[in-house]
Amino acid sequence: MKALWIALLALTSAGCGDTTDPVVAEIGDYVITATRLRTFVEGLPDGLRNQYVGDAARRQYLQSLIDRHLLLTEARALGFDTTRAVDRAASGAVDSRAIALYRARHMTPKASVSEEEVRRVFAEEGYDRERKLGAILVKTRAEIETVLSELRGGRSFAEVADAHSLDERSAGQEGELGFVDRNLAGRLHVPLDVFASLPLGEVSTPLPAGKSWHVVRFSEEREVAYNRSRPTIEERLFRKRLAQVEAEHFEQLKESFHAVIEPAAFQQMLSAAAERDAGALASNTTALYVHDEGRITVAAAWEALVRVNAVRALSDSSRALESLERIVLRIALLREAARRDGLYADPDVERLGKSVREDALLETVRKTAPVDTPSDAEVWQYYDEHPEFFHHEESVRIQELLLASAGEAHEVKAQIAAGAPFADFAGRNRREGALDNRVHLHFHPRDKFAYPHLVPAILEADIGQLTGPISVEGGYSLFRVESRDPGVVEPFEKVRRQARALILRERESRALAAQIQSLRDRHASRIKIHQDRLADALPDDLVGGA
Repeated sequence: MKALWIALLALTSAGCGDTTDPVVAEIGDYVITATRLRTFVEGLPDGLRNQYVGDAARRQYLQSLIDRHLLLTEARALGFDTTRAVDRAASGAVDSRAIALYRARHMTPKASVSEEEVRRVFAEEGYDRERKLGAILVKTRAEIETVLSELRGGRSFAEVADAHSLDERSAGQEGELGFVDRNLAGRLHVPLDVFASLPLGEVSTPLPAGKSWHVVRFSEEREVAYNRSRPTIEERLFRKRLAQVEAEHFEQLKESFHAVIEPAAFQQMLSAAAERDAGALASNTTALYVHDEGRITVAAAWEALVRVNAVRALSDSSRALESLERIVLRIALLREAARRDGLYADPDVERLGKSVREDALLETVRKTAPVDTPSDAEVWQYYDEHPEFFHHEESVRIQELLLASAGEAHEVKAQIAAGAPFADFAGRNRREGALDNRVHLHFHPRDKFAYPHLVPAILEADIGQLTGPISVEGGYSLFRVESRDPGVVEPFEKVRRQARALILRERESRALAAQIQSLRDRHASRIKIHQDRLADALPDDLVGGA
């Protein structure tokens, strides 16, 4: 039933269709055509295909369309199509799409970045090299001064790191963290100017590292290929330029629409916020902004701030003005500009609005089915009877490097086999998120669906074995299994909320099934299925028929 509900939500809205298109079902005046049915089935992802084949599958798919129409009819009969929540969902989706189209038309083209600009930043801002980083991390400023004193007294960096550093892994490796690029250095609390200018072998001045302190040094450096950094630089430059373009365009829109703020209403808003009078703010229909196409009330502005959790901005007048312009006025003027450009009449935008409205109606009517909240005793019983749902799955902890080519992977493997730590090559790792984890990752058997080549190899490898390179998604993998966790059934207290949620989900599914069956029974006399047309609408290659 869960899959059925997802399938119902996956359907896009449709009208009565072409009159020349064979009708496969009728519900009163509403018809479902062969093209509509076929389009629905072709658009379903594999996970939402039903388990039937042939005629049974055809009937099930058609029934999904019929059920969707019955639920929408019920929602409208109950007046849900006029509720504020449904209107807000539809208008919000339409606004977002229309504004996105407007930005793509008027702003994005002006933010393009040239190849020459990317190469210049690559060379001038340190993207062209990686540096081997060593660090000694301590809790307090006084402790870091002690570290510096010992280093100045002639004690080696490795000895001081082993004696003082809070990072046990690097302390045991003479303080070395491996090669880092410009971006990773920043995430490790190494300022960009230090990364760029600290000479090899020289120890930095004390640097804050979150709530702790550290000193760093670089012992080696190596070149980085331009193509590896190019996407990062291009994206950074594009985002920066786009922000500038949008800010300039916003100023033009304010001038074009003659948008102004009403000082008295602004003061009313600040005063009510200072008194924490949310009721006064939510009911104030005074115009805060006026422009050529209309007005924005205090209440509407307050609602927008609440929606993005930005109400604290009203505690300071200058900050409040900036936030109101960015969150309220900018969106309102972009919306009006998109409307002026005719984007709200774009067929894709109109289809999206209808689809989102219908999805919101379906969700609203689903919630009308009564569902009992499970008692503590029922939750415990469910946990006791279904231990398989609360089993902490086996996991494998590995060190891994995902490298760009087989040649690079073989080269790195030889160095690791000779004793180099995985961390030395962290800056070359293509695995997203691995840099922050110092190339340590966890995998579970279920991850084989996302990593069909890597995970089976991990599960077969022995602890401590250096494995690879293996051709996997995104490159060539080298890994070493560090440990295995066999998995256990989690304690009840830890999974109590999960068990309660599973019971509720099952009860909601049964309630939905009963709700749909009731609608089928009530409208049975209005439903007519043309069984003889289904095979042409859904050929065997779509439904696995003989």
